[in-house]
Amino acid sequence: MSTLTRRQAGLVPPPPAGRALSPRAPELRPDPVPDAAPPLKDPRALAAWRATINRTALARSGENLSVVLYALIRPGGDPHDDLAAARSYAQAERLLVVDQIVDTLGYNDQACEDDPTRRRGYARALHLLGDLSSPVRGFVAVSRTAVTPDGRLYEAQLALHAARGTALHLVRGETGI
Repeated sequence: MSTLTRRQAGLVPPPPAGRALSPRAPELRPDPVPDAAPPLKDPRALAAWRATINRTALARSGENLSVVLYALIRPGGDPHDDLAAARSYAQAERLLVVDQIVDTLGYNDQACEDDPTRRRGYARALHLLGDLSSPVRGFVAVSRTAVTPDGRLYEAQLALHAARGTALHLVRGETGI
Protein backbone atom coordinates (compact mmCIF):
# COMPACT_ATOMS: atom_id res chain seq x y z
CA MET A 1 0.00 0.00 0.00
CA SER A 2 1.43 3.40 -0.95
CA THR A 3 1.95 6.25 1.50
CA LEU A 4 -0.76 8.27 -0.22
CA THR A 5 -3.24 5.40 0.15
CA ARG A 6 -2.30 4.94 3.81
CA ARG A 7 -2.63 8.69 4.41
CA GLN A 8 -6.07 8.73 2.78
CA ALA A 9 -7.10 5.82 5.00
CA GLY A 10 -5.94 7.76 8.08
CA LEU A 11 -3.09 5.33 8.86
CA VAL A 12 -0.34 7.91 8.34
CA PRO A 13 -0.40 11.26 10.12
CA PRO A 14 -0.29 14.35 7.89
CA PRO A 15 3.11 15.99 7.37
CA PRO A 16 4.09 18.74 9.79
CA ALA A 17 3.04 22.26 8.89
CA GLY A 18 5.42 23.93 6.46
CA ARG A 19 6.66 20.62 5.00
CA ALA A 20 5.33 19.19 1.78
CA LEU A 21 6.80 15.72 2.30
CA SER A 22 7.53 13.64 5.33
CA PRO A 23 11.21 12.68 5.69
CA ARG A 24 12.29 9.27 4.45
CA ALA A 25 13.38 6.65 6.88
CA PRO A 26 17.20 6.37 6.88
CA GLU A 27 17.13 2.90 5.29
CA LEU A 28 15.05 4.26 2.39
CA ARG A 29 17.32 7.19 1.59
CA PRO A 30 19.43 6.93 -1.58
CA ASP A 31 23.19 6.67 -1.35
CA PRO A 32 24.90 10.07 -1.45
CA VAL A 33 26.25 11.12 -4.83
CA PRO A 34 29.98 11.87 -4.76
CA ASP A 35 30.75 15.54 -5.19
CA ALA A 36 33.62 15.04 -7.61
CA ALA A 37 34.77 12.57 -10.21
CA PRO A 38 37.44 10.10 -9.14
CA PRO A 39 40.88 11.64 -8.85
CA LEU A 40 43.13 11.64 -11.87
CA LYS A 41 46.09 9.32 -11.98
CA ASP A 42 49.42 10.95 -11.25
CA PRO A 43 51.83 11.52 -14.18
CA ARG A 44 54.08 8.60 -13.20
CA ALA A 45 51.13 6.19 -13.14
CA LEU A 46 49.98 7.49 -16.54
CA ALA A 47 53.48 7.05 -17.96
CA ALA A 48 53.66 3.49 -16.62
CA TRP A 49 50.23 2.68 -18.03
CA ARG A 50 51.17 4.12 -21.43
CA ALA A 51 54.42 2.10 -21.42
CA THR A 52 52.45 -1.08 -20.77
CA ILE A 53 50.01 -0.20 -23.56
CA ASN A 54 52.91 0.41 -25.96
CA ARG A 55 54.65 -2.86 -25.04
CA THR A 56 51.41 -4.75 -25.65
CA ALA A 57 50.93 -3.09 -29.05
CA LEU A 58 54.51 -3.89 -30.04
CA ALA A 59 54.10 -7.54 -28.97
CA ARG A 60 50.92 -7.82 -31.05
CA SER A 61 52.46 -6.28 -34.17
CA GLY A 62 55.72 -8.19 -34.21
CA GLU A 63 59.04 -6.45 -34.79
CA ASN A 64 57.87 -3.40 -36.77
CA LEU A 65 55.14 -1.27 -35.27
CA SER A 66 53.73 1.05 -37.95
CA VAL A 67 52.95 4.53 -36.65
CA VAL A 68 51.68 7.92 -37.75
CA LEU A 69 53.50 11.07 -36.64
CA TYR A 70 51.07 13.59 -35.13
CA ALA A 71 51.53 17.32 -34.54
CA LEU A 72 49.18 19.98 -33.19
CA ILE A 73 50.00 23.59 -33.98
CA ARG A 74 48.52 27.05 -33.51
CA PRO A 75 47.66 29.35 -36.44
CA GLY A 76 50.84 30.49 -38.14
CA GLY A 77 52.82 27.79 -36.36
CA ASP A 78 55.23 25.44 -38.05
CA PRO A 79 54.91 21.70 -37.42
CA HIS A 80 58.45 21.03 -38.66
CA ASP A 81 60.10 20.87 -35.22
CA ASP A 82 57.40 18.66 -33.70
CA LEU A 83 57.42 16.29 -36.67
CA ALA A 84 61.22 16.16 -36.67
CA ALA A 85 61.27 15.30 -32.96
CA ALA A 86 58.59 12.64 -33.49
CA ARG A 87 60.50 11.19 -36.46
CA SER A 88 63.74 11.03 -34.44
CA TYR A 89 61.91 9.31 -31.59
CA ALA A 90 60.35 6.80 -34.01
CA GLN A 91 63.76 6.00 -35.50
CA ALA A 92 65.32 5.55 -32.05
CA GLU A 93 62.47 3.21 -31.03
CA ARG A 94 62.59 1.35 -34.38
CA LEU A 95 59.03 2.30 -35.28
CA LEU A 96 58.01 2.27 -38.94
CA VAL A 97 56.62 5.70 -39.93
CA VAL A 98 53.74 5.32 -42.40
CA ASP A 99 52.28 8.84 -42.46
CA GLN A 100 52.26 12.19 -40.71
CA ILE A 101 49.23 14.21 -39.69
CA VAL A 102 49.11 17.85 -38.64
CA ASP A 103 46.16 19.58 -36.97
CA THR A 104 46.08 23.37 -36.91
CA LEU A 105 43.95 24.98 -34.22
CA GLY A 106 42.06 28.15 -35.04
CA TYR A 107 41.89 31.11 -32.68
CA ASN A 108 38.48 30.02 -31.35
CA ASP A 109 39.08 26.27 -31.16
CA GLN A 110 39.12 25.74 -27.39
CA ALA A 111 36.80 22.72 -27.68
CA CYS A 112 39.06 21.14 -30.30
CA GLU A 113 42.14 21.86 -28.22
CA ASP A 114 40.67 20.00 -25.25
CA ASP A 115 38.89 17.15 -27.08
CA PRO A 116 41.21 15.56 -29.63
CA THR A 117 38.41 13.55 -31.23
CA ARG A 118 36.95 16.83 -32.55
CA ARG A 119 40.06 17.51 -34.63
CA ARG A 120 40.08 16.25 -38.21
CA GLY A 121 43.65 14.97 -38.20
CA TYR A 122 43.39 13.23 -34.85
CA ALA A 123 40.10 11.64 -35.89
CA ARG A 124 41.79 10.45 -39.08
CA ALA A 125 44.63 8.94 -37.04
CA LEU A 126 42.11 7.13 -34.82
CA HIS A 127 40.34 5.88 -37.94
CA LEU A 128 43.62 4.49 -39.28
CA LEU A 129 44.24 2.75 -35.95
CA GLY A 130 40.80 1.15 -36.05
CA ASP A 131 40.92 0.13 -39.72
CA LEU A 132 42.04 -3.50 -39.91
CA SER A 133 43.23 -3.03 -43.49
CA SER A 134 45.55 -0.20 -42.37
CA PRO A 135 49.05 -1.11 -41.19
CA VAL A 136 48.98 1.71 -38.60
CA ARG A 137 48.97 0.44 -35.02
CA GLY A 138 50.11 3.52 -33.13
CA PHE A 139 51.10 7.14 -33.30
CA VAL A 140 53.83 9.39 -32.03
CA ALA A 141 53.21 12.89 -30.66
CA VAL A 142 55.64 15.31 -29.07
CA SER A 143 53.85 15.55 -25.73
CA ARG A 144 50.68 14.75 -23.88
CA THR A 145 49.38 18.26 -24.56
CA ALA A 146 49.47 17.51 -28.30
CA VAL A 147 46.90 14.84 -27.52
CA THR A 148 44.94 16.89 -24.97
CA PRO A 149 45.68 19.13 -21.99
CA ASP A 150 42.58 17.75 -20.23
CA GLY A 151 43.51 14.96 -17.82
CA ARG A 152 40.25 13.03 -18.05
CA LEU A 153 40.24 13.11 -21.84
CA TYR A 154 43.87 11.98 -21.87
CA GLU A 155 43.03 9.03 -19.62
CA ALA A 156 40.13 8.21 -21.97
CA GLN A 157 42.54 8.18 -24.92
CA LEU A 158 44.88 5.83 -23.06
CA ALA A 159 41.93 3.56 -22.28
CA LEU A 160 40.99 3.60 -25.97
CA HIS A 161 44.52 2.58 -26.98
CA ALA A 162 44.55 -0.13 -24.33
CA ALA A 163 41.23 -1.52 -25.57
CA ARG A 164 42.32 -1.49 -29.22
CA GLY A 165 45.80 -2.82 -28.60
CA THR A 166 47.36 0.23 -30.27
CA ALA A 167 50.23 2.42 -29.12
CA LEU A 168 50.57 6.07 -28.13
CA HIS A 169 54.20 7.17 -28.02
CA LEU A 170 55.24 10.55 -26.62
CA VAL A 171 58.60 12.19 -27.25
CA ARG A 172 58.27 13.95 -23.88
CA GLY A 173 56.42 11.72 -21.43
CA GLU A 174 53.76 12.77 -18.96
CA THR A 175 56.34 13.75 -16.35
CA GLY A 176 58.28 15.90 -18.82
CA ILE A 177 55.54 18.43 -19.58
